Amino acid sequence: MTKIGGFGIVLLAGLLMVLPIVGMAAEVSGLYEAEAQVFSQKRSERATAMAAALAEVVVKVSGRRDAAELKGVAQSIRRPARFLQQYRYSALSAEQREQALREAGLNNVSRVDPQIVLFHFDKAAVDKVLRDNGLPVWGATRPATLAWLAVQDEGKRYLLGADSPEPVRELLAREAQRRGLALLLPLMDLQDQQALPFADVWGNFREPIMQASLRYRTESVLVGRMYRTVSGEWQAQWTLLEGGQTQSWAAAGTLPVEVIDEGVSGAIRVLASRYAPVAGEQADLLPVTIIDVRTLRDYARVTRYLKSLQQVEHVQVAQVDADQVTFELDVEGGPEAIAQTIALGHVLQRYQPPMMANGELLSWTKRNTQTYQLLP
Repeated sequence: MTKIGGFGIVLLAGLLMVLPIVGMAAEVSGLYEAEAQVFSQKRSERATAMAAALAEVVVKVSGRRDAAELKGVAQSIRRPARFLQQYRYSALSAEQREQALREAGLNNVSRVDPQIVLFHFDKAAVDKVLRDNGLPVWGATRPATLAWLAVQDEGKRYLLGADSPEPVRELLAREAQRRGLALLLPLMDLQDQQALPFADVWGNFREPIMQASLRYRTESVLVGRMYRTVSGEWQAQWTLLEGGQTQSWAAAGTLPVEVIDEGVSGAIRVLASRYAPVAGEQADLLPVTIIDVRTLRDYARVTRYLKSLQQVEHVQVAQVDADQVTFELDVEGGPEAIAQTIALGHVLQRYQPPMMANGELLSWTKRNTQTYQLLP
């Protein structure tokens, strides 16, 4: 639990939603929202919680763990009420309330009424602060990440699954929500158990891990090995497998949430470096050709999808030729960053043009390397 201004900020989220078989890029909800536990509805407590919530949103939207600490951003968000659209209070569950009352007693806080306050901040204002300070603005469409986590604690060893009763699952769900990571957990049904035993995840054996992950069709795979030492310290090794690349890092802490936070934050750091457009990386107009656009419904679907992308400021039609439509996109970010983001939605796929008899590409594909095919 993160301590801010003497009060415990509890970041609550729903449990992980697992989408087996049809795993794809996810729409991350609540990017401009954050919630906190307070001991009363006093204005001073709400102000403290609001500042912490806005800092969380800045981190979540940018994908940068240090975003709220950068000088320009820190100065801009010093008065969080300027960014606030609305807030509301809600009751804690019986278990959460009991825990909050115990915490209040330990901190000598009397006459308390623990509850949750949810803040919703203005998207345009938050985005402007990030862009003005040269930080990414990462949209809601983000790569889905499948997590295989092997846990060893007090002689018990298990792989975390979608229905695991262990508290680690809820901790992982909360941290993923807090950081804006579209995280999935495996079903751990008979198919998963046969395909990937505990020892393979614990040993970080890439081939069986990737083979077992195929059924979930996610863009990246997060592999973790987490355990408690004889001294009571938690340690973890994390590896992110994405786009043929591998990055690994270690974590240690006195609480399990600390090593889980390092795992989620590390995954976000890697993914944001590939998918989050940095302010100032401005292309002129990026031509994008879509093939297999045969009906008005197809055209509307493609246009709606392109306009939904965070990096795309404006979409206009440049040319229509039979079932091919060339759009000009006013975008933020380089062509490859846009290409990666377009591919996430499973609406379009990068087109591999056929060769002519002399080995040359068809002339219309040579004019534009950003060519996609509309998926059914």
